[in-house]
Amino acid sequence: MPPVISLRGFAGETPKVQPYYLPETHAVESIGARLDRGDLTPFNAMVAERSFPSAQDTIYIHGAEWLSWNGDADAVPGPVATDRLYVSRAGAAPIMRVDGVDRPLSLPTPTEKPVATINGTLDSALAEDVIYAWTWVTSLGEETAPSPPSSPVLWSPGCTATVQGLPGAAPVANRLISGKRIYRSQTGASGSTDLYFVAEIAATATTYLHNPATTPLQEAIATKDFDPVPANLQGLVAMPNGIMAGFTGKRLWFCEPFQPHAWPNAYSQTMNDFIVGLAAFGTSLAVLTTGRPYLVQGLHPSQMAMEQIEQPFPCIAKRGIVDMGYAAIYPSPDGLVQIGPNGAGLISQALWTPKQWRDLSPHNIRAARYGTRYAFLHPDGATKRLSMVDTTGAQPFVVPTSERGRSLLGHDNSGSLFILNAAGIGVSD
Repeated sequence: MPPVISLRGFAGETPKVQPYYLPETHAVESIGARLDRGDLTPFNAMVAERSFPSAQDTIYIHGAEWLSWNGDADAVPGPVATDRLYVSRAGAAPIMRVDGVDRPLSLPTPTEKPVATINGTLDSALAEDVIYAWTWVTSLGEETAPSPPSSPVLWSPGCTATVQGLPGAAPVANRLISGKRIYRSQTGASGSTDLYFVAEIAATATTYLHNPATTPLQEAIATKDFDPVPANLQGLVAMPNGIMAGFTGKRLWFCEPFQPHAWPNAYSQTMNDFIVGLAAFGTSLAVLTTGRPYLVQGLHPSQMAMEQIEQPFPCIAKRGIVDMGYAAIYPSPDGLVQIGPNGAGLISQALWTPKQWRDLSPHNIRAARYGTRYAFLHPDGATKRLSMVDTTGAQPFVVPTSERGRSLLGHDNSGSLFILNAAGIGVSD
């Protein structure tokens, strides 16, 4: 009888290892085998879902709605009670999608200084200097920082004040601006002065008559430090506690918790190198740059602590960054790097030689999470070919496929991997 060869636990390719030295269960060449249970089960045939214009190369599923953009984009459901999607795009201003309509995310701070005049007989013994300011508000419950304050005017009990010089038109069309809020200053017993809410008026109103006897001051303003979102914000990601993060150049930005329209300058931090992309996991944020990466941790934007990773692992492809849940994986000049709360390390050193890695054109990698695997498209001839890296075992391996495309989407809700190709979209299972 011929000898019986028994192989258990099939694995994929390890291109770095010469065939003679491969473990018995590893392949010299493997195309289209799932290899997720140790057997040789094939991937299912791709199922066409939808076609997109040829210029679109970023796709996203928001509920039951398919969305696409031309160029790099990052979409994040908002940390708000209503259904809103926030999107940052390369070369364009951030937007929010509300009830199926794209709207500007930027809500500009008022620039018009109001003019306050006092009506009535002033009691000089009780007179005090007061100022007025105002803010824009939207039907979504958003509010801006206050306008420049009016010049101080003397006021005493029994007098009223007329606030004038308010603009009659909203500064941004299609932004759901619904009104203005009027604020007046008051000095407390401790000697500190703050702005206090007076009234909300229509967005088109240009004057307001304030009678403190019938409309007393209410709560202190909560939006003093609210700045509009940076016009060129990129790399939007969501963190716990209602925090969203993004970047511009070397600066890292955080929104006010649960207020995605407000990005206070005071929360921003500056890196030594230009930021390429971000990945959030737990209460940590990986900031991947053209130089050394950073880990930023904290429960509130005002308390974020930044730590630079000592290993020189620059990120060379933003669209190759994948949040794996427990950590992030991204392409560097030396291979795939995994960065997590405990630091960063090269996880592909056993898979490719430096030359083999460079031959994959890692600068052009586009990737997504597929279960526990890092799925990536890499140039192969005139198109990009889909491969996967499995790091769950003691020996990582590559799972090549015959599928080709130009963009990937890992869909967490269904666990599916969508590929955007010339014909449209295919779902892997």
